[in-house]
Amino acid sequence: MKFTLKMLSVWILATVAAAFAATINVPAQQPTIQDGVNAAVNGDTVLVAPGTYIENINFMGKAITVKSSGGQNVTIINGNGLAPVVAFVTGEGPKSVLSGFTLENGVGTFDFGYQGGGISIRAASPTIRNNIITNCNANDGDGGGIGIYWGSPIVTWNVIKNNSAQFGGGVSVVGSSTAQFLHNTLRNNSAESGAGFELNGASSTLIENNTILSNSAGTGQGGGLYMVNESDEIIVQNVIAQNTAGSGSQIFSQIPLSVTGFLLINNTIASSPTGSADAAVFADGYNTNAQIINNIISAAGSEADLLCNPFYQDGPPIVQYNDAFSATQVSYGDSCAGFAGQHGNISALPQFVNSAKNNYQLLQGSPAINAGTNSAPDIPTKDFASHPRIVGGIIDMGAYEYQ
Repeated sequence: MKFTLKMLSVWILATVAAAFAATINVPAQQPTIQDGVNAAVNGDTVLVAPGTYIENINFMGKAITVKSSGGQNVTIINGNGLAPVVAFVTGEGPKSVLSGFTLENGVGTFDFGYQGGGISIRAASPTIRNNIITNCNANDGDGGGIGIYWGSPIVTWNVIKNNSAQFGGGVSVVGSSTAQFLHNTLRNNSAESGAGFELNGASSTLIENNTILSNSAGTGQGGGLYMVNESDEIIVQNVIAQNTAGSGSQIFSQIPLSVTGFLLINNTIASSPTGSADAAVFADGYNTNAQIINNIISAAGSEADLLCNPFYQDGPPIVQYNDAFSATQVSYGDSCAGFAGQHGNISALPQFVNSAKNNYQLLQGSPAINAGTNSAPDIPTKDFASHPRIVGGIIDMGAYEYQ
């Protein structure tokens, strides 16, 4: 390939930029993390030593990495109950990185549009990885742990726990977004609706390989996920279990006619043994484009498994190759009534290894093994446990592939 003068110039500029990128040590060189951010320029790293830092951080639009040297368990940023712990509100992109902290005691405030107690993201798309976000709140708004307003961050390998909000106790995504949530754990968060996730007009947000466990919406809607307004989310291969709500204990959707419709593909969804919602999955709205394929939906208590379009009669969604099972209640209800035995759907005890200990892998002989369809969209190459996704030629239902 001919090495042009223009290509040479780009290479030289990149090399020079890398050579001049600095590492700013906190507190050795700058006393606070914000002082480190203030001193940094694009490409720099703010490296934070172990300790507890009582402050509220603003990235100020800079493409920098702020990370800990000792890891999330020993490096704590305490928001002091004043504002979000960390704010990305100046157009930051994926090269603005936050990694390796425990963020606690943050509050979503009016100044940040009530979005995000732990992390506030507004019209920005940073990278958030390997953090613990805990004991934060946005009780008058959205996003106790992370609040996103018209932004598309990459959020990976975080633990988001014990946060609260009016909507989106763990995470809120409001406005069109291509956000990616990969390999996170959301547990013990609370909200009036959407205790784990609130997705409000969140467009094609991707939620893949997350554990969404034991979040509570009280008597509200959507203990695990709450989807309203234009919703084309891609929800693939998650474990969504033991969440509680008055309606849709694991998933609640109520949406207008969407351009493509949301995808609910190869998830393992299991309600609490004492569940008292109307259903584990409540799929209402004008959702004929929505696709619910290759999932295991295991309801318990007084909950049905899947209720489709109980109020709005534009539907049903595309429901294929699922195992929806309840020992005492309806498996496929309302506009999905009678779907067991049709379109590849079954209703049989899925046979988990140990659901009491949140082990939702499949036992040998499970009816969900080799019972899905390989033509479902957006199937990952690895299953939830990072094993080969298709074994034996036909994909299994649910998040795990029997090996």
